[in-house]
Amino acid sequence: VEPCSEMPWMSSELQKRLSVFCALIGGLLVPMWLWPSYCKAALWMFMTCAAIEFWTAAYHSSAAIAWDTAWLVPVFVLWYVPSLFVLAAYTEVIGHRCMVECLMIQLTIGDTAQLLVGRSLGRHKVCPSLSPKKTLEGYLGGAVVTLLYGRAVHGWPVLNLLLAYIFGCLGDLYFSAVKRRLGIKDFSQLLSSHGGLLDRIDSFIFAVNALFWTARLRLG
Repeated sequence: VEPCSEMPWMSSELQKRLSVFCALIGGLLVPMWLWPSYCKAALWMFMTCAAIEFWTAAYHSSAAIAWDTAWLVPVFVLWYVPSLFVLAAYTEVIGHRCMVECLMIQLTIGDTAQLLVGRSLGRHKVCPSLSPKKTLEGYLGGAVVTLLYGRAVHGWPVLNLLLAYIFGCLGDLYFSAVKRRLGIKDFSQLLSSHGGLLDRIDSFIFAVNALFWTARLRLG
């Protein structure tokens, strides 16, 4: 992660994040909150695009070789198949409201707080071989902001917030490992400088799976 002296970066990155934040709220989250059918359709679209990006990136990767298929298939199945079950049954298990709030808490607030805190205060790198810009300060700052926001605005239990945040961070590292093995920076350029759709929802995929399957176990 860059040292905190790079304040011009902070200004530029903050503007980008704010623009993405406004687009998410107005173009996606509000309609998803108001219309459950729109929410489900959007989520299916996200997951389908993510799967296409995953395999397209693998196919075009100069670092990928024939035997990588044996490695990529289980890596793909591990996140994609459980996610299909989540999309098929989330309204009965965690509810429509929880799904949309998870998008807001983990994807919009948590990821943004983690990045900005890490960029401004980060000193101690975590897993530099997988994600060189991730720092301990970024993870802790993101966790604090996520807990404060999730409790104050959405009234989520602390356990659920920690579950979503921790697994969201693991999801980010998981897909970073895949990209590192494939020798790519982003899965696509669908969102221009923000990379592909899978690059944006990687943490959300793991976070919502953690919430869903934990709730499913409690329900029996």
